Parts: sequence; C-alpha cells; structure tokens
Amino acid sequence: MKFLKKILPFVVIVGAALLLLYLPDRGPEKYTDLATYFRTERGRQAYVGYTVAAVSDGSILYLDAFGADGSGKALSIDTPFCVGAVSESFTGLATLSLARDRKVSIDRPVVEYLPDFAFAPGGAFGEGKAVTIRHLLSHTSGISDRDFDDDHPGAKDLKEAVRALKSARPRALPGKEEHYIETGYQAVGLVLEKAAGESFADLMDRRVFKPLGMAKSSAGADKVEAALPMGSGSFFGAVLPRRQELFSSGAPSSYIVSTPEDMAKYLSFLAGPEKLKRPPVSPRAVRSLFEPLEGVSGYAYGWRIEGKGKELSAAHSGSLEAFSASAALWPARRSGIIILAPQNSLLQSLLAMPALVEGARRIMQEGSAPRPFPLGRLYILLAVIAIVHILALALQTGGALSWAKDMKGRADATGGRAPVVFAIVRSCLGVVVRIALAIAAPIALSAVFGRRVTWTVAFALEPGIAAWAVAALAFGSLRNVARLAWLKGPR
Repeated sequence: MKFLKKILPFVVIVGAALLLLYLPDRGPEKYTDLATYFRTERGRQAYVGYTVAAVSDGSILYLDAFGADGSGKALSIDTPFCVGAVSESFTGLATLSLARDRKVSIDRPVVEYLPDFAFAPGGAFGEGKAVTIRHLLSHTSGISDRDFDDDHPGAKDLKEAVRALKSARPRALPGKEEHYIETGYQAVGLVLEKAAGESFADLMDRRVFKPLGMAKSSAGADKVEAALPMGSGSFFGAVLPRRQELFSSGAPSSYIVSTPEDMAKYLSFLAGPEKLKRPPVSPRAVRSLFEPLEGVSGYAYGWRIEGKGKELSAAHSGSLEAFSASAALWPARRSGIIILAPQNSLLQSLLAMPALVEGARRIMQEGSAPRPFPLGRLYILLAVIAIVHILALALQTGGALSWAKDMKGRADATGGRAPVVFAIVRSCLGVVVRIALAIAAPIALSAVFGRRVTWTVAFALEPGIAAWAVAALAFGSLRNVARLAWLKGPR
C-alpha cells in the first residue's frame, strides 16, 4: 500500500503527459500564411489575445488583431498597447535625431548635460563622471539592476527617476561590460529634455510620432493611461485580469503607448526609410540605428543586434505587469514584425513569443514555417504536476507524526536517544533548507536572467509557478514543524 501511494503521483503525471502528447493537434503541420498562423497559434500558445503588424519591402504587409483583452473586449488594430521595452527604440531614434542636429553628442559625458548625474560615492569603478550617452544607450555604464532597485514607479518625473542612480555602485568600468538598466534610458530621456528644451512627451510627438504619422501614439502617461485595455496575467494558462499603471518617468524605457497600426508605420519607416517624404532622420542615418554602439554590447539605439549582412537582425522584447511586446527587424531584407499582447507571462515571453516571431519570419522570408511547440499543453501539464505535488505534500504533512512516532518507538526499543536526536536534527535541517531555498531562489533567478528578480517579480510574471513553489516550501516546513512539536513537546 505504501509503495502504491508513492508511485501513484508519478502514474498520474506520466498519464497526463502521454495524453497531452498524443491528443490530436488542431494546428497544421506547416503554415504558409500569416493569417492562419496567428489565428491558430493564439490558442495553442495560451494567449487571450494579441495583435500583429508585419512589413515587407518597407510597406505594410499584414495587420490584424486576434482575441480579446483581459476583460473580454475584442482587440482591434486601433487598440492602444503599452509597448514595454520596445520604447527604448523610440528613445534611440530621438537621440539620433538630436545628434544629427548637433544638439547632443553621444560620446560626451552625461554630466555635461546633467550636472547632478552620479553613482554611489566611493565605488571601486568611480562615481559615473566618465559615463557617456553612448554607454547608457548600449547598457555599458557599469551598473546593474542586481545592485540597486531599477524599479522606481513613485518617481514623479525623469529627474527624480535618474536620481535613483546615486545609490548604484558600478561593478565595471564604463564600456567594459553589458548590464541591462532601464534607468539608463530614463537618464537619456532627461538628457534629451535638457537638450531640446521641452518635455520628453512633447519631444517624441514632434520628432518621431508626427513625422511618421503615428497620431495615436504617446509618451505621456497622463494622456493615454485611461485608454489602455485591461491587461492580464497567466495562471497556468488561465487569464488573470490586471490593470496596467503607467508612469511618465518610465516612458523612455518602458511606458510608451502605441497602436498596432501606428507600429506598422514605425516598422515601415525603419525597413524602407527612403519612402517617407519628411522622415525624422535621413535614410542613411537609419542604417546607423542597427550598428552596435560598443564592442562588448549588442545594443544599438534601443535594439539588440545579432548577425551581419543579410542575416543581421534588430530586436527587442519586454514584459510589464499586464502587457508584453516583441519587435524584430531584418534591415537588409527590408522586413519586420511586432506582436503586442495584453498579457504577461514569463513562459510566454521566453518560449511562445520568440517562437511566434521566428515562425512569422520564416513565412515571410522562406514561404512556410513548421508548427511551433504548443505552450498551452505545457501549461496544462504543469498544472497537473503542481496539483499532484501539492496534494502529495499535504497528505505527507497530515501524516507527519507517523515518522516521528516510529523514531520514538525505535528509541524506546533500544533504550537510547540516538533515533530521537536524529529525527530532531533532520526536522530542523528540513526547515532550514526550505528557508534557504526561499532566500536563494530569487538570487538564482537573478543570475539566470542577468536581472534582479524578487518573489514579487516572480508572482507578477508567473503567478502559478511561483505559488506552486511557495506552497511546496510551506507544506515541507509545516511537516517538519509538526514533527518537532511532537518530538519536543510534553508526552
């Protein structure tokens, strides 16, 4: 009977895995058009909805919306979305525009534009006086969000947001290492404000949005926050409605709002700049947007650059509390794509979104793409595993005293205390190990992702898996505490 109890959870999990593996898949083996691809994959990848804009030869190739937002309202190509880290590319374009007009120089120290710009005093790598705009644009300023709080939503403006850098201690000299920092782009935004003599939102309107005909885009949170659709999170694939709060101080790095139709115009310009009569920068200057700014970094004006020549790609993706976005450009092929979703999930950002972008690229450039891995089925399998695991731990916790009683019985039989001491030490060690795991998990995740990850961030990005982990640690600790209470308590 004991053996059956131990093996039963594994039988259930394997059975669920085999069932999901061999159930007929509604997706075709190969896709040849974007409409079928995105319509079918929305369900397979567990998205409540998303919008897509694709360009080819510098013109809009495909523009569509699928599904709904977190409240069930249908999406359209005019639905405003917070574009997340893709906002950095707009900041980069505005920087290049001002640099071409000689209002800023990306190789001048930031302190020449912002006299109060500084890092924490007494650091081994200086206090930020040698950091240039180039270093901020390429994420090579030497500071990392693993060393200070890069998230400061309470900042009332860019000046207050940039002031947070005074608590950051660099871990490298400027230009020597790449460490992703959102506050760095907020500092760039403040430099642009000083150089242009106007707010960042007005600067973006005049220098970028209006020249590109992006009439429904804005960098002013107070103007567009109320128009945002309801976002959502994903609890093992189930929708959790969430309202996205915007902060003007984060616009240069995360909080620019645009529509799929406007983003199609933006990508069309970047893919075919010569087609626009009055562009923000010249077609020749656009090419420099896709040249890495530092040898140790793959960033260029808000884009992550990979490959060379015809295979060169510029991309950026990002997730907020309730939205996610992924944009990719292939400048030599004059094509690009962006996916905007009112949904945020770590697994979708790591697995589904890159797979969707890659499949779209292959359809546009090669004519067809194979069916990607169905993340929706993985979510179901993970939910089954989590339920079985938690139930097993709960049953073990309920019967925790049987093991302690057995150890006490052995001690009474032998006339010694060794079994009881062993049981106490093992139970104490079990509690200590689980506390250590709770502390170490964010540290390990930060090391894996190269960015600061806390339990709060984990619950925001993947609440189902985070809740599973916390429940497992809690039940394991309760089991050992129950044993200790019986072993140490009065008889």
